[in-house]
Amino acid sequence: MRRPGGYACIVDPDGPTRECDTFTCAHCNRITHVRARQRPEDIGGLCKVCMGLICPACVGEACVPFLKRLDAMEARARFRAALE
Repeated sequence: MRRPGGYACIVDPDGPTRECDTFTCAHCNRITHVRARQRPEDIGGLCKVCMGLICPACVGEACVPFLKRLDAMEARARFRAALE
């Protein structure tokens, strides 16, 4: 990747250490590992609505960024607390 969001170093006691770039999905907050020379279509894609990188599971789904989901959960919690 040209501009990875992170870096993973996976240490296996019975095998070699694996290193790869990572990014966090803008829709579900899942960390996706990117292997060297992997095609962009295979790692997910770019959401044209929120302009965030998305994982393969979120490709084709509606754009609901993770931060919007968090805001909705917090608003629901505040509403429930106000009812008590």
